[in-house]
Amino acid sequence: MKAKLITAASIAIMALTSCKKENVTGNSGIAFQLSVANPTSTVARTMSTISWQSGFVNANLIKFEAKQSGSEVEFKSNVQRHIDLFALPSDIGSISLPAGTYDETEFKIFIAPNAGEPAFQLRGTVNATPVVFTVDNSSLVKAEQHQVIVSGGNIALTTIDLAGLTSGISSADFANASQTNGTIVLSSSSNVNLYNAILANFQKIGETKVELHHH
Repeated sequence: MKAKLITAASIAIMALTSCKKENVTGNSGIAFQLSVANPTSTVARTMSTISWQSGFVNANLIKFEAKQSGSEVEFKSNVQRHIDLFALPSDIGSISLPAGTYDETEFKIFIAPNAGEPAFQLRGTVNATPVVFTVDNSSLVKAEQHQVIVSGGNIALTTIDLAGLTSGISSADFANASQTNGTIVLSSSSNVNLYNAILANFQKIGETKVELHHH
């Protein structure tokens, strides 16, 4: 399963190419959760260390897409949650659906700016220099699983491995980055090349488990 952050443009493409969907209410539930792993890692090919110390997403929609008995189904729920990625996983929201076996499943967490906050933000240090990574546009965290058996009261936990964020980035990239009041700001308007490289890594960040547990 791969988890990735997809831009709003990609969401539009997926919407245009999607097949038949249906919304159904059932007697089983899946609670969506989101967390991160490996917040401290060595920058690829260097001895530089980057440590992410805090971060959040603002979620506004969760969605479960799958195939069941050969037909495509979709279940979704509107939410409005500020999620602290470095706290214990807490529920983003729940989706009600019939118990059963689902194939080619996709768990989607849509994020967007809210109440003056960006859609997604990470704060940390690289070689003791403060760094902040901010995504201001609507985006999507997506994880896939081949098959899921829903039997009632389940938890879908998506874990994003932060160690892959700096893949292909050198310590010189950070050393040469401009600073704002002593902080390396990575955004769509500051250190844009480095920002785009990190954002691209989100789209191919590697294996991410989507687990379903009974409460």
